[in-house]
Amino acid sequence: MKKIFIILTILVVLFFLFNIKSLSEINKTPINKNLSETVSADVEIKEKMFLSQINDIYLNVDDYLGKTIKLEGIFNIEEWNNKTYCFVFRNTPGCCGADGTTGFSVIWENKYPNNNDWVEAIGVLEIYEEDNSKRLMLNLLSLKPLSKSGEKFVTQ
Repeated sequence: MKKIFIILTILVVLFFLFNIKSLSEINKTPINKNLSETVSADVEIKEKMFLSQINDIYLNVDDYLGKTIKLEGIFNIEEWNNKTYCFVFRNTPGCCGADGTTGFSVIWENKYPNNNDWVEAIGVLEIYEEDNSKRLMLNLLSLKPLSKSGEKFVTQ
């Protein structure tokens, strides 16, 4: 059990190290709600195995770079070190119980939804460099708020 918590803690740290993208250059125009119907995804992260699929992407980055990924999750914008970052994530077990998260940082050239909105995100997995560190992000093709949410806390 202790090994699982250590692994999950490492994954949470990796999530934040590899998934931060500044939004200072982003033009916020209206959300394109219909694009998701025309964009096909190479990888669809499903509800039942959400945590496992995200972990597989982080552990096998080269297999997923440049692929279009679709997922649903909680949208959030945060300020950190005087920069703005956006994420689509779900809550997971962490080092101290239910305090972990997993998902991706995202960049979108249109208007962002509100914090804590449940969204469908479709984007291309890319690596970018910030502060001499390589990080993962989804460069979004579609970001659509949804009226019905899935599981906010996942364990698999």
